[in-house]
Amino acid sequence: MSQNKQKVAITPCAGIGQIFGPITREAAYRLVEDLYPEETVLVCPPALAIDITEDVDFVKDYPVIVLNGCKDRCGSKLVLEKGGQVDAEIYLPDILKREKLSLHGEKRSRLGPKSLLAIDKLTEAASKIIIQFLEKGSGEDLHVV
Repeated sequence: MSQNKQKVAITPCAGIGQIFGPITREAAYRLVEDLYPEETVLVCPPALAIDITEDVDFVKDYPVIVLNGCKDRCGSKLVLEKGGQVDAEIYLPDILKREKLSLHGEKRSRLGPKSLLAIDKLTEAASKIIIQFLEKGSGEDLHVV
């Protein structure tokens, strides 16, 4: 795990062309802007990809939670490629399976009720991990749903 545990870096997937991207990004915004604005930072995948210093520093300096949307797990791969460590990963399809949610009929251009429920569930799962990092400073990697 990264050394500095004062904040947690939240990295959503980019999800270009898929509904998973908007869902993971919306969950990340809720976590960083609404629920934990003082305790988290948002990692922007495109900025990380082109080596924007702030985002590279985030994944090197703070524990990283990646919100991955598809089997490619690009968010995790990108963090690792830039020298960070994935301290926890939440895989959206696992959340959907566990909650028996289907995104059938949902559109990435306009998130509907199924997508909003998925965002809620993803946010809840990530919230538990953020609290664990902040309270316990766990030194173990968490690969969870």
